[in-house]
Amino acid sequence: MTLPHENGIRAWLQATGGIVIVLLLTQFFTGVLLAFYYVPSVDHAYQTVSYIEKVVSSGSWIRSVHHYGSQWLSVFLFLHVVQLFATGAYVSRRVQWIASILLLGLIMAAGGTGYSLPWDARAFFSTRVAEGLMSGLPLAGRMARLWLLGGSDISTLTLSRFFALHVLLIPALIVAVVAWRARAVNVFGYRHAITGAIVFAALAVWCLKHPAPLGPSATAMTGKYLPRPGSQFLWLYESLKYLPGGLGSIAGVIVPSIALLILISLPWLKSQRVIGAAILGAGAALVLIMTTASYVGDRRDPQIAKQLSLQAMQEQTARSEPFKATPLEVITKSDAGGSGPPDYYVKFCEQCHGAHGEGARQGRLNFPPLIGVAAKPRRTVDDIVGLLKDPTAYGLQPPMRSFSDKLTEPQMRIVAEWIVKLQK
Repeated sequence: MTLPHENGIRAWLQATGGIVIVLLLTQFFTGVLLAFYYVPSVDHAYQTVSYIEKVVSSGSWIRSVHHYGSQWLSVFLFLHVVQLFATGAYVSRRVQWIASILLLGLIMAAGGTGYSLPWDARAFFSTRVAEGLMSGLPLAGRMARLWLLGGSDISTLTLSRFFALHVLLIPALIVAVVAWRARAVNVFGYRHAITGAIVFAALAVWCLKHPAPLGPSATAMTGKYLPRPGSQFLWLYESLKYLPGGLGSIAGVIVPSIALLILISLPWLKSQRVIGAAILGAGAALVLIMTTASYVGDRRDPQIAKQLSLQAMQEQTARSEPFKATPLEVITKSDAGGSGPPDYYVKFCEQCHGAHGEGARQGRLNFPPLIGVAAKPRRTVDDIVGLLKDPTAYGLQPPMRSFSDKLTEPQMRIVAEWIVKLQK
């Protein structure tokens, strides 16, 4: 026998759909407001985001609501899927079930494309990770990478492509899925409205105290900077540490896609409850374990913890500084005549090859050292200049890219002359 108050509690617990709708509307409205000021260009994206943060009225709060709203939406949408699974919606309400799974995939895609748009150090790193995931796909890797980047290297075309996906294609698909679901079944009642309003109020207060992160621009970061993705992608970042080569692409792209397809097909499968519980349980466990491992690992390593704390302080200081409208950053000096690396190397090469050419690791990618490279065939000063112009002509594949659109030939020569002097 079920008591009336138990039915009431259960009804409130099943009101996750209202939270999802409210958060979706929040993302749409804040996204439109941000789009009024944003310019999808590697030369201007960071500056326009900084302008939103420091000049636009309530701009910092609006951006924070959009940033954290994306994370909260992912969590509550997953909880909504779990609630639907627990009530057997994959049998009795197939449209609602399929629409919710499609929304889950689209929201994750929206988060991935939107994370690159601020074009700070975190955004650049996440774009590199996305590039690596696409390039590692079996058979289709090369074409997938070219399509994602809009060319052979990360450029304004890449950023504008991510922007188009984030504000045009993915939202259009989300609207279509929500409309399809609403036409089939409408269960939005007062409980949904109340729970949605409560969650929005909590999000609004949270964003007043916790502004969205904004690190140094992609062109200003140094090799010491430690980029960390948003909390909804920490599980993937941590997982890639343990997966070599193409396994990262399989685990980060192919496996989640297959899992979503199986969940969509669940109404027509046998052993529905077992299969659904296994996928949802494994997914939740993977995200919780890997996210926790990432946070714990950063805090247990004294050097990493110190650097992350320093970065947080620097971001807070930068946030308090007045906005300065400046043209595209230009390097005005070079340390080529001294013992340290030239500014051009620090700006474009240090992140991957280390402050002194010792090599570096970014996520699952190990970048080779440059020390002693002059002893190898085809690595004279002229060769390195040519390599910086066209890496593929020297047998190098992505993530090594051309710098012909970023450095002049004299600047490349300064870098090359410093590299050939590096000795073991």
